[in-house]
Amino acid sequence: MGFFSKVFGREKTRTKARVKKVEREHPKVAKAATKVKRKVDHAAEHASDLKAGIVTAAHQQALTLHMLTHIPRHHPRENDPHYHLFEQAKSRLKRQGLWKCIIDDDLCEGQPELHHTHVEFSQINQVDPKVIERHLGLHFETDEDFQVWVESPGNLEVLCENHHRAHYGIHVIPGPLWEAVRYRKKGSEAAAEFISNADAKAAEKAGKKTTEAAAATED
Repeated sequence: MGFFSKVFGREKTRTKARVKKVEREHPKVAKAATKVKRKVDHAAEHASDLKAGIVTAAHQQALTLHMLTHIPRHHPRENDPHYHLFEQAKSRLKRQGLWKCIIDDDLCEGQPELHHTHVEFSQINQVDPKVIERHLGLHFETDEDFQVWVESPGNLEVLCENHHRAHYGIHVIPGPLWEAVRYRKKGSEAAAEFISNADAKAAEKAGKKTTEAAAATED
């Protein structure tokens, strides 16, 4: 073994000994060091997995939906005999200081609105109360009980306009993707966003112009 190898070998041994001593005397330091090492190892593992094709790289994927919705016969909203319960729930939420989007993140925009969580009003005659009971652990003595529940806090939640029926709305984004929007990590990109047909066409047109301009520059 050469001179430098011996010197640096001994120094490396002494350094390890000092580190172990610090870890013994300061458990919090040891815990923090272990946490950092775990993150570094995870990052290295993730990078190697990505290179090997084991994981899929982050990407954007366009999805076009054409839906045919079936709305059963029902009373106009304002003529619904239980509509006053909806208004009462709204007033109670405002009095209690709860009139704000339950998601409450940086994507919130627009005024708060009350959303029917499990059963939409327009689908009230299309769903089976017995199935609702079984899935949500409820019990309705009569059909009237069910009708009242539809307009109760158990079936209502406050969402801002953006999370209700606009860009990140539950009414315009498929359920599995919207649930990821609901529980989105702060600072991360939303799992999906709604783009109108007009905006999509405008973006496509702009993309073509950019491609043509780039091609002309190369020529």
